[in-house]
Amino acid sequence: MRFNPDEESNSDYAFNPFLPTRRDIERTDELARKNPVQAGFLTFFLLPLGMLYLNRGINGIKILGYTFIVAFMLGIANYNKSDKQVEAMGESVGVIGGIAAIVESTRTVTLARKRQSENKF
Repeated sequence: MRFNPDEESNSDYAFNPFLPTRRDIERTDELARKNPVQAGFLTFFLLPLGMLYLNRGINGIKILGYTFIVAFMLGIANYNKSDKQVEAMGESVGVIGGIAAIVESTRTVTLARKRQSENKF
């Protein structure tokens, strides 16, 4: 997959947190210098720490928003079920959202490194 900064922006970029933003492409060198393990580690403990480390927040906020939307929809769909079942589903959605944030943070750094190596050749 090639990343061309001159390429017209696709409408999917606005909603997909796993695609690099135009700002990410412009900051390829800065992001490529970051450590993906450290980015994932900081995001694991607290999402804002990972966002500060990478100096980018929009994709983390998108993931957080999608997590809240899914948890809300599951809560509405299971309104009459027992509290333990709804709580377990909410925790599961939270864990999946956390994993998605960690993957997105580490993927950002690895894609920046890939773009950097592609631009050298």
